[in-house]
Amino acid sequence: MKEITTRFNEQTEKYRQNFQKYGYSELSMFMPSDRRVIRYYELLKHFEFFQAGDFLAPVVICDAGCGFGDINAYLRFLEMKNYRYIGLDVVEEFMETGRGRYGGEQASYIRRNFIMDDITDLQFDYAVSSQTFTIQYTEEDNNYETIYRAVGKLFAQCKKGVSFNFFTDRGDFKRPGTAYHSPVKLLEFAYSLSNHVILDNGCFPYECTLTIIKDNACRENGMVFDQFMRVHQKEFQEGIFTVNPK
Repeated sequence: MKEITTRFNEQTEKYRQNFQKYGYSELSMFMPSDRRVIRYYELLKHFEFFQAGDFLAPVVICDAGCGFGDINAYLRFLEMKNYRYIGLDVVEEFMETGRGRYGGEQASYIRRNFIMDDITDLQFDYAVSSQTFTIQYTEEDNNYETIYRAVGKLFAQCKKGVSFNFFTDRGDFKRPGTAYHSPVKLLEFAYSLSNHVILDNGCFPYECTLTIIKDNACRENGMVFDQFMRVHQKEFQEGIFTVNPK
């Protein structure tokens, strides 16, 4: 625990130094801008409101390790008018910049280390975390215990689902100082929370997105998730998709 805290604080200081140098820039977060918006899509695409194309749904989204909170720009591109955003971070410079760009009644930023701190005072529909677990928080080149603790807390506080991304150890190279994880091991962890999970390696060859959905009910016949039936209500009503009730 102490090692994780020390490394987290060291990384936070690096972010602050970068911000002093680069200001509002992906360089401040060691993150290339060319893939950020694609990552937002990957994190959101298995959530029910996104699959149903219901961008007017009143949803609360928690962005854990939010940085500037630039996912707000993508949400507004989708013309989501009724969402509420909660950004969690510890770099005040990032959050203050985010407040200036996206803040107001719709978006709020809270200083919180969601990996180590208590978050039981927060509630939200969905939580996302992008690139948080690519940093090495211990001497190991992975963050399994960190992920289990942090994602477990997010899942406990969410009403509908959590998604996060990570670098897979199934690639043919590893960058020093970067954490890599077994998709199989993280999938096993996801199944300890719900049996409604999606492991997606369909966009980036060296990166996976893992989505864990809270609603794992299959009330119609025990074979199809209720969320799938809601999203595809039209197909079921028109007889394109069929399910035989029990």
